Amino acid sequence: MTCLLGLVLTILVTLIPSLVAITILWWLDRYEKDPLWLLGVAFAWGAIPSAILSIITQVLFDFPLKALLGKTTLYSLAGGSVIAPITEESFKALILLAIFLLYRKEFDGPMDGILYGALVGFGFTFVEDVLYLMSALNEKGWAGWGTLAFLRVGLFTLNHSIFTGCTGLGLGIARISREPWKKFFFPAAGWFAAVSLHGMHNAFTTLSPTTSGLTCLAAILVDWMGAWVMLLLILLVVQQEKRWLEELLPEVQAGVITEDEYRAASRYRTRFAYGWRVLSEYGIGIWFKWGGLIQTIVHLAYKKHQKRVAGEGAATDKAIEDLRLQIAKTRNELRTKKR
Repeated sequence: MTCLLGLVLTILVTLIPSLVAITILWWLDRYEKDPLWLLGVAFAWGAIPSAILSIITQVLFDFPLKALLGKTTLYSLAGGSVIAPITEESFKALILLAIFLLYRKEFDGPMDGILYGALVGFGFTFVEDVLYLMSALNEKGWAGWGTLAFLRVGLFTLNHSIFTGCTGLGLGIARISREPWKKFFFPAAGWFAAVSLHGMHNAFTTLSPTTSGLTCLAAILVDWMGAWVMLLLILLVVQQEKRWLEELLPEVQAGVITEDEYRAASRYRTRFAYGWRVLSEYGIGIWFKWGGLIQTIVHLAYKKHQKRVAGEGAATDKAIEDLRLQIAKTRNELRTKKR
């Protein structure tokens, strides 16, 4: 009974804060929403394949490390601060690279990179916390479970999302870069930042028992500074994406979109107000269709921005023309349904 209760409480305690943080991140990505199924894939990859692959790889490395260093502090540091960060951040990065290469139309820039990376990190955190907390409950009872829950969930629940968010940010910058060296440098730099922050956190927590908890305080300070820096970066990126929507002004002049559609696409509050009016007057079906129209218009702005700054070729030109046709088609369908 204790085990079942512990499992239920552990899942709730670990999952609810992550869901709150994910909801906030999804809201901050306000102009063009990414597909929920793709966000779910990112979370699931972090929770299952990357966690399993990391555990297997770390077990394989553990035998030679233990034989070489013995059960010493250096052994703990090598495993926790070198092997774990490299393996975990590499396996978590695989799904980001897959989305970047296979679903480029859904990977528009830095904000998408941060969002996908954070989702992978939250998935990994969920599984890792469940395993650690259930182990603490089994070995130290509810007192040990509560202490560990305070540390891992209360203080460190954002860690993996920040680490892997760095990798995603690097890929996002590469997505809107024209120069070839940037397309390689920024993803590598993002991964290196993820591994470095991860290694620093693990080193501080590993040394905590031998420093009377001082390095644990340092870990808390560094981790939360990282969280605030990431939040600042997100806010800056959101403002940058808002400026991308100015790419729509020539579309207004050309009659591709209307001024009302431009305002709804470029101003979040206006979009919400328009959306509420459509929902109340025409119902949920028309509201979904209208929302799809606005998302298509935003996507047009993003594609035009990518064309201008990244120099993408004929495929992007065709995508831009297809989006213009889709806008006209959807608008006509809306007019027909409103009658």
